[in-house]
Amino acid sequence: MELSLLLIFLYFIYTGFRIWLEFREVRFILKEVQNGCKIMAPGEFLTSAQYALFKHVVEMARSAISFLAVVLWLGGGLTLLNYIFYDTSIVSQLEMLAVFFGVNYLLFFPVKIWEKVGEKKFGFWQGDWKLFIIDELKKIALFALLGFPFFYALIYFIENYFNWWLYAFLFTFGAVLLLNLLFPYLASLFNKFEPLKDEELKRDIEGLLEKSGFKSNGIFQMDASRRDSRLNAYFSGIGKSKRIVLFDTLLEKLEKGEILAVLGHELGHFKNRDILKRIGVLGVVLFSLFYLLGHIPPTFYIKMQLFENGGTLIMLTYLFLEPFFFLLQPLFNYLSRRAEFRADQMGAELGGKKELHSALIKLARENKSFPKTSKLYALFHHTHPTILERLAHLEEESGNGEKSASSIGKNSSPKGDSPEMGEKGEEKEKNSSTSTPGD
Repeated sequence: MELSLLLIFLYFIYTGFRIWLEFREVRFILKEVQNGCKIMAPGEFLTSAQYALFKHVVEMARSAISFLAVVLWLGGGLTLLNYIFYDTSIVSQLEMLAVFFGVNYLLFFPVKIWEKVGEKKFGFWQGDWKLFIIDELKKIALFALLGFPFFYALIYFIENYFNWWLYAFLFTFGAVLLLNLLFPYLASLFNKFEPLKDEELKRDIEGLLEKSGFKSNGIFQMDASRRDSRLNAYFSGIGKSKRIVLFDTLLEKLEKGEILAVLGHELGHFKNRDILKRIGVLGVVLFSLFYLLGHIPPTFYIKMQLFENGGTLIMLTYLFLEPFFFLLQPLFNYLSRRAEFRADQMGAELGGKKELHSALIKLARENKSFPKTSKLYALFHHTHPTILERLAHLEEESGNGEKSASSIGKNSSPKGDSPEMGEKGEEKEKNSSTSTPGD
């Protein structure tokens, strides 16, 4: 029990730091909102600040609930589940996991509702509550259909192999790649995808793809406006399943040249092999995680008053996965921001600096993205530089001289580049698509 109290105390410190960061950022926004911003009208800037404040308050609530969940489970909940599902068979452990994840879902469900109400107020959420419930039921079904076979395999490795952590790592890494391969098909469960209707824009996009050496399975437009008014575009899938997806909101709000600049940014990630680098980093992190999990001493479970089995290990890993990645986030964010600057340069070269500059500003305005952030908060939370930093970097690069789009086409086609794979930001439901410059 002493070990459980120690882990709860450590999680309390972690939660306190996260909430302090959110409070600190709230104070930063309240101070900066008085100074205005040259790329936004006063009303737009104020609204973006209000939306940012709302998101920070929601994040505080989410952090507090995470801590309460840890107290619930480490304070006796996991022990109770162990004794209710005392049968050590894999099926019994899966039943235990179903209860565990079900309780966690219910704990966080009110925050999801609150978040949707806020997004409705700020003009983002366009759906109704019936659509929201249907989407949630689909997510639960997908979690059951894909998650429990995955957990079954992990428990099997843990129960039957001495170096189970190595097999579990290889299996998990392969599963991540498979999910990215299947993502375009899974996404069709939530949105309608159809070939891009604008033939002129399609021809121009195909010209960009030819210049950069990128081969896709098609260019699609998505009915994003059915649910959300925000603008976005992404590349998804790997290998032959790669596709380009444009939100219908993006097609409506951006000019053709601006759309090409946004896609030029995404092609910059491809040219710079950022996808391959992310896969490599992910592999190192997963290997380290499973190595640590595979070397937990048996006395740990005794002190925690828990059974030593695969289901228990999965539940403990879920509880502490967030702080594990949070500690690594500054490194991930640093690498990601550098990649974004490089991709912006490519977007300017392929689509035009003026067009990319205009597109970035429109994306920030339409998505109500607050254009400023404190350095400490960005260190832990922002995978992308702020809009102001990106615009300044574009100006700096142009001062050093720009290459023409034609020279890029002649000299920069990559050979043997990696397949595209979706990026993780931030949080929450962005795992399977590459971010646009406006994210």
